[in-house]
Amino acid sequence: MLITDSTAILVRKKRAVEVLTKAQLAKILNVDRRTLAKIESGNYDAPKRIYQSVMEWLTE
Repeated sequence: MLITDSTAILVRKKRAVEVLTKAQLAKILNVDRRTLAKIESGNYDAPKRIYQSVMEWLTE
């Protein structure tokens, strides 16, 4: 499932607002920091589990 550039921007903005490090957010999403870097760069074809985790976190 594609994490678009616009979704990546939302992830970066929410992480900044919540003052989370990349390591902290990676732990929350249960992903590796390298995977989080891909998520935050956008146009990442994420597995369903990761996509759902990101979307759920964005809607919290």
